[in-house]
Amino acid sequence: SLKTLIPHTDGEKLSKAAILQQTAEYIFSLEQEKTRLLQQNTQLKRFIQEFSGSSPKRRRAEDKDEGIGSPDIWEDEKAEDLRREMIELRQQLDKERSVRMMLEEQVRSLEAHMYPEKLKVIAQQVQLQQQQEQVRLLHQEKLEREQQIRTQV
Repeated sequence: SLKTLIPHTDGEKLSKAAILQQTAEYIFSLEQEKTRLLQQNTQLKRFIQEFSGSSPKRRRAEDKDEGIGSPDIWEDEKAEDLRREMIELRQQLDKERSVRMMLEEQVRSLEAHMYPEKLKVIAQQVQLQQQQEQVRLLHQEKLEREQQIRTQV
């Protein structure tokens, strides 16, 4: 059953040792992908915080253009561009979060096949704690996003 969970093994004849080796490599690659996604997630959060941390009045004063054209029109266009970019970044963040969660579920599935029963119980307890923490963080992020939207409106 473990062989069915690792990629690129359809139809291959593998020994138990080879299956375990490929499983370990697959888990390692999933962990690397998870780390990469978490880093991207952190960078995007930092960008959103930096963007939402500066006041609109300060941005308008910094971006003010005394040249040709109406500064108000330019400011509106820039604000709209920034809003669109922020929406796109949030969508990308949500996609990356869902991919991360899927990868974590795959890792848990592989670990469940690899660990003996006693370790499986311990792993499930840890997973439950991690899931509760993730739910708490997601709820906190949702509240922060709602607050940012209210602030923008």
